[in-house]
Amino acid sequence: MPHGSQINVVIIGGGPAGLAAAFWLTAPEQNDRYRVTLYTQGWRLGGKCASGRNYSEHDRIEEHGLHMLMGCYHNAFATLRACYEAWHPGPGSPLSTWEQAFIPQRKITLMEPDGRGGAWEPWDFANLPRSPGEPGDGLGADPMAARALAEGPVDAMHRLVKRLADWLETSVGLDKLIKGGKAAIAALRAPLFEPTDERTKKKLNDLEIANKQLREAIGNKGWQPAGHDAEQNESFQLASGAMSRLLILANLGVATGLGYLRDIAHSGEAAYDKLNAQDFRAWLATCGAFDETLASAPIRALYDLAFAFRDGLAGNIDNGSMAAGVTFRFAMELTFGYRNAPLWKMAAGTGDTIFTPFYEVLEARQPGCVQFFSRLTDMTAANGRIQSIEISIQAVTGDGTPYRPLVPVKNLQCWPNQPDWDQLKDGSVLRGCNFESSFCTASAGTRPLQVDQDFDLVILAIPPAAITKTPASFTQGSARWQAALGDSRSVGTQSLQLWMGPPIAGLGWPLGPTVLTAFAENYDSWGDMSHQLQTESWSCPDAPQTIGYFVGCLHVPQQPAPTPDSMQQAANQQADQWIAQHLPILWPGYGAGQQTCRCVAANFDGSDLYVQTPSGTNVASRFSSADTADFANLYVVGDWTRTRFSGGCFESAIESAMLASRAISNFPTHIKTT
Repeated sequence: MPHGSQINVVIIGGGPAGLAAAFWLTAPEQNDRYRVTLYTQGWRLGGKCASGRNYSEHDRIEEHGLHMLMGCYHNAFATLRACYEAWHPGPGSPLSTWEQAFIPQRKITLMEPDGRGGAWEPWDFANLPRSPGEPGDGLGADPMAARALAEGPVDAMHRLVKRLADWLETSVGLDKLIKGGKAAIAALRAPLFEPTDERTKKKLNDLEIANKQLREAIGNKGWQPAGHDAEQNESFQLASGAMSRLLILANLGVATGLGYLRDIAHSGEAAYDKLNAQDFRAWLATCGAFDETLASAPIRALYDLAFAFRDGLAGNIDNGSMAAGVTFRFAMELTFGYRNAPLWKMAAGTGDTIFTPFYEVLEARQPGCVQFFSRLTDMTAANGRIQSIEISIQAVTGDGTPYRPLVPVKNLQCWPNQPDWDQLKDGSVLRGCNFESSFCTASAGTRPLQVDQDFDLVILAIPPAAITKTPASFTQGSARWQAALGDSRSVGTQSLQLWMGPPIAGLGWPLGPTVLTAFAENYDSWGDMSHQLQTESWSCPDAPQTIGYFVGCLHVPQQPAPTPDSMQQAANQQADQWIAQHLPILWPGYGAGQQTCRCVAANFDGSDLYVQTPSGTNVASRFSSADTADFANLYVVGDWTRTRFSGGCFESAIESAMLASRAISNFPTHIKTT
């Protein structure tokens, strides 16, 4: 690495990971040590998280899917909070602080079949508790944060296991459900001992006894909770479905705790690596999870949220695959490690809320550092270094000035859903070209970049499916790259956005604004996003009062070879069928005439695919962004790298960027990695 002079860093890819890497490398604390140039295809930033405003349809927000942040995304929130601190939006902007941009969501609904010929019942978790602090706390300079970060992985996870014990007592009532419940809760709360210690063996035995009693309770139709006779049991005279749910939750908690004590508590990080060879459900079965639990809505929700189905075929949960180690960690943090709220909605579109601040901060720090309409076509390596990069220039502006990507909507700078054709040279000829599609071959020339002249370091921030769309010459002689790409798995997704005339209650949904999952395919997840109407420009008499975002897996056939037209047609047909068959279950008051408009997206192309984390060797073969990627001047970032969750999520993308920045520059100092 050069010393003394400014270090030129080329970042390939304008998604969350690439932008976060640029953000941290250009921070004031870096003292202008790094000159960053970020190349991204098309007219906007965000990758598969990009959104665009449709100015011909009331400036409506058009997304790739249902994007939310989790309250356990501490690296992501630390980065976004730092970005909002550095951002200076224009006068009157409705979003100027992170608290205005992200809205806590404490209501979650799961759906489950009730066994009556296609009927479904909601499993509503209303008003989930507010936990202390805010997401992203603990990654700054305060001493409490430093202490938390200094804790080892076992200490950090054991804190969550103790919260699991609290939940089993206060929410599930395990000690009231079965005689052995109190001992099981005490076993989870107790200090850790050596795995051969008699006390550890007793704790495992207490959990196994509790699980056996739960099994007997499920099979016993005349069962009464522990410590209650028939006359004293009025508070537990629940509907059979509600009592089944309590027993399933109790079994899930006991099995999870048993698996932690048996397989993880005494082995540290190596335990997670070992477990990743197994599917999460298969591992839970070895921990005593019942068949009813493994097929339940809470488990189905995890697989749906992660699009964790082979080839996008989500109709049968047995077709799901999630690496057990990272899934355990994610599930525990999602449930017991969130701060304030478990989920956070965005006040406007993903592009408006996240990528506008990133872009404007970067442009203020280093004007011209973002190069739009720039697609990677190849990268070569020799002598252990990346030697050259070839960029295809997809389009140029008519007057030669930098492209101006943003448009104002209600005092908010937004990304349009298509380029500003008037800015582009030959824009009338190019009109309609989708520069984000690998099927688009438009080019206004190439830009060759050479090591030691145009760049010193490279950060590759595009997903594996996009890398394999190029010749990727640099990977040909690298066994590590061949393994990482070969073990990676991605899946197509589809999204449906509906703008509806009546308010949500008028559509027949009785439980209020929610985020829902584990529902019928092909759109198993729904989020009420009606709050975003105020950021759109509806002024017509029949303006909608409800927005629903739906998302699910999309099967991408190998033959015939998919095209944008064929996949969009398939997604439209599946949306029609799903609306007719399943939407009236969610919205009993739904009528076709109530639909103001809709938007369907088929996400099947390389950069749009969702990165999965299946069991097997997937996690083990991933690169870590904390080190170079088999070449001395190359770092790889994105949610397909090895991180705390090693999963397709915003947190993994941002964590990888932070790790790469720290490896290069020793900044940022604090990153949550356990």
